[in-house]
Amino acid sequence: MLEYLKLFYYLLNPKTIFIRRFSKGMGDNLLLSMLLPKLRKKFPNKPIVVETEWPDLYLNNPYPTWVTAKHFTTTKRHIRPKYKIDSATEIPLYNQMMKYLGIDGKGAPELYLTDEEIINVKNKYPFNYIVTCPEGKQSFTANRKEWGFENFQTLSKLLGDVKVVQIGAKKDRLLENAIDARGLNIRESAAVIKNSMFFIGLEGGLMHLAKAVGAKAVILYGGFIKPEISGYDGFINLYNNVHCSPCFNSNKPHSICETMECFDGITPEYVYNTLVKEGLLNEN
Repeated sequence: MLEYLKLFYYLLNPKTIFIRRFSKGMGDNLLLSMLLPKLRKKFPNKPIVVETEWPDLYLNNPYPTWVTAKHFTTTKRHIRPKYKIDSATEIPLYNQMMKYLGIDGKGAPELYLTDEEIINVKNKYPFNYIVTCPEGKQSFTANRKEWGFENFQTLSKLLGDVKVVQIGAKKDRLLENAIDARGLNIRESAAVIKNSMFFIGLEGGLMHLAKAVGAKAVILYGGFIKPEISGYDGFINLYNNVHCSPCFNSNKPHSICETMECFDGITPEYVYNTLVKEGLLNEN
């Protein structure tokens, strides 16, 4: 009730600017953070309210005035940045979102961890490790972003003595010999990524989270979406441009891909050799 009253207070204030995402996805909500520094610079004295179903992503963020999971009306003061992607898209999603602020530029998400959050993870995992999550959310993209649990398992074995910490949902299958960090809250998972040697995983929310905490990352794109559209500079993005790539369309849910040809060329051996070649690993 108190939170609704506070929201009502800001709605009555004609100077308040609201920003929210239409999507419930963690990554999409985290991407709002890249807009906040620009928005604060543009409106230094106005209240800025972030409406998100992932308010923990904005703890300690210095730019918004208030962050809430509540919403009961949309006004003309709501900024609702969207992006549209299909096989012909050439403008990165970040540039598309920036245009809602009248800015022709690109940014990156930010998540502000405390020293305590970082130290707690260092104490829990006081060794060098790679962090991964072998399974993604398939409700919208079906299997088209999935490299496959078995490929992650084979890669884990190729890594030899290198420790692998697995994050993600508690219901996810656990890789053999992986250190189990499934089921952590999003900020703990972010701290695990930040303290790792690097994150290796799928295009999606955890990729954005890795960028938000300044970690290194290797992203398995397959041929679903071009790295030029959703990828980050400084990441190693493994993309295989087959005849049907890219197939991502942000306007409609996807069906199961029966062939997954795009991932055929991204074998565990290829990924391992890339890690060695790029200096992220020493060859066993």
